[in-house]
Amino acid sequence: MPDCGAVLGAIGRGALAVGRVVWEAMNTPTEADEDDARSEISRLATFIDDEVPEDLRGRAWGLVVDELRRIDADIEAMVEQAKAEEAEGEGDDAEWKK
Repeated sequence: MPDCGAVLGAIGRGALAVGRVVWEAMNTPTEADEDDARSEISRLATFIDDEVPEDLRGRAWGLVVDELRRIDADIEAMVEQAKAEEAEGEGDDAEWKK
């Protein structure tokens, strides 16, 4: 008879590994180009015009603008992180060249 604890432990470790892979996939930023962004904004405009009652359209566009402003901060953080990683990589190269 197999050891139930070992079996359950193996199942738990497998579930944890799958969870980590899914978490990474869900948190990886989507890559797109300017045309993709324009297409998405056009889709939103059509959606708001077709589906949102006229008296709520101003609030709907306000939500879009709020998210676009939040994205500015996300992009700035991404650039700063890339610069920090690049500077850290250059520091490692300097140590290696000594």
